[in-house]
Amino acid sequence: MVQQVSAAIHRLAYRRPFTEDRRVVDRWLNTHFSVILTTGMLESGSNRFDAPSIELPTESLRGSLTELRLESGVFLLDRERRLIAWNQALEDLFVEVEFTATETLPSGLPGEMVQMLLGGSELIALGAFELDYSFQSKDDRGRMCVWDVSSIRREFHSGGSAISATLVRPVALLKADATEEGLSLSESLLVYQQFDSVDRQICEAIAMGDTTGDIATMVGLTRRSVEVRRAKILERLQFTRPVEIVRLLVRLEENGLL
Repeated sequence: MVQQVSAAIHRLAYRRPFTEDRRVVDRWLNTHFSVILTTGMLESGSNRFDAPSIELPTESLRGSLTELRLESGVFLLDRERRLIAWNQALEDLFVEVEFTATETLPSGLPGEMVQMLLGGSELIALGAFELDYSFQSKDDRGRMCVWDVSSIRREFHSGGSAISATLVRPVALLKADATEEGLSLSESLLVYQQFDSVDRQICEAIAMGDTTGDIATMVGLTRRSVEVRRAKILERLQFTRPVEIVRLLVRLEENGLL
């Protein structure tokens, strides 16, 4: 499952290691599916393989998953590998893709990415409880990236059903794509310094993983006003998704510019 990765890469910066996001999702799975396991237990003496599938509370799962403060995209598949839940970070990674409950992953994702993710999901469906791998694929801006993936399987309904949670995020750009045109670090700093105090608070809150609702409460604005300001911040920095704000602040701190 691991593809050959070029050594000529530009690593992307995150505030938290991928393994920390995985631990958060692992705890989240234990919390939610231990409840489903308890409430969905088979009656004594029944055959678990003949048991009907539990109807998962998909809306509740999506809402709860979105509230996790993660820098990785996360999606849940049922035992038939149907998409049932995902988080905001996944939508931020692929802003042009519409994520809906469907038979499989959205067709708007790069084909090689879908192939690798579904290949890993198949191994999980066959019984693997944990799976970690990396591969190369384009991001939503057409840049070739190295992606890290971690999948976790949970069984419930006394083992008659299973679900998998998959974390994915780009960890590096291949060198040819890492030098694409865009603002330099000093140019980005100049733009950031021109933001007012509210916009800076929004940037810092995004970097800390706060939700839109949290940010709105903190700065005393409506959710819609925060969304509009965030869009203008991204436009001025020539970014396409909020995670790039995280990377910028990390780079500025690393270079002693904040």
